[in-house]
Amino acid sequence: MDNSNNTTDFDDFNNEDFFVKIYRYIWDGFMPFIDKNPLYFVCSLIYYMVAVMWFGWHFGAFIFFAVVYILSIALASSPLGEKLFQLFNHVRRLETAQEKQLLSPLFGEVYGKAKAQNPNLPEIDIYIIDSMSVDACAMGSHTVAVTKGAIHTFSEAELKAVLSHEIAHILNKNTTAQIYTMIGNGIFTFLLLSIKLLCWLCNKIDSLKTAANIVEKIFDGLAFVFLFLMQIALAVSDRQAERRADEFAITLGYGEDMVQALYLLEKMSLSGEGSIIEKLLAHHPRVTSRIENLEIKLGLQ
Repeated sequence: MDNSNNTTDFDDFNNEDFFVKIYRYIWDGFMPFIDKNPLYFVCSLIYYMVAVMWFGWHFGAFIFFAVVYILSIALASSPLGEKLFQLFNHVRRLETAQEKQLLSPLFGEVYGKAKAQNPNLPEIDIYIIDSMSVDACAMGSHTVAVTKGAIHTFSEAELKAVLSHEIAHILNKNTTAQIYTMIGNGIFTFLLLSIKLLCWLCNKIDSLKTAANIVEKIFDGLAFVFLFLMQIALAVSDRQAERRADEFAITLGYGEDMVQALYLLEKMSLSGEGSIIEKLLAHHPRVTSRIENLEIKLGLQ
């Protein structure tokens, strides 16, 4: 009997195609994140290695924290994670006729232009935050929100520029980078609490009390320095991301409108120069610095 035409699923399985797909998935998804957010990747890697080191550098620790990272990222990237981000940030869908008539076409125009230039851009929905502060934000992988204050302050042209800025954060995976750090912070907090608990237990034993106090003070100092340096590194990365998001408005044709929106923000800004520490930890560049960067790119100065 000739079985040459009878094949099983295993026979049809093409190892080369499978590994090519895995490679492309990693390259198209993870590599852009590393490319545009290298400091976030390095910080996440440091968090991971510190966690593994605390548990003795053995294979089980590598696997355990790898699983924790993977499951946490999967949850944060899931529809449930998206809903949780929306809940924590108090966003709501467009409800009134005025909100829909104003924001839906504006956002549709901006998103359409961004999608045409970047086919890999995921689906994104527009939401509102019931706050009179003038602000907008991107969260998760599918959510952009604007405050009522921003809606009432900016013109339609300026709103489109602001929306393009927030879409850029999702496109550049800045929101994904923040998720990685949030997970890393969670793991590091778990380690801190574990060490604090261990020191507290040792303090209950007279012979270990002195040593426990010394270890706790040393560890507190090291943790403070580590977290401070980490915050500075991430703040630098965030300031670079803000400038890239501003510049994305230029590629969509909203560059001058973005400048005007920033001039409005600059007029409303009441904060002074701040201390050196505040400048180091600032996650946004000075508004005037952002304006200068865009005006140079646009040839306006």
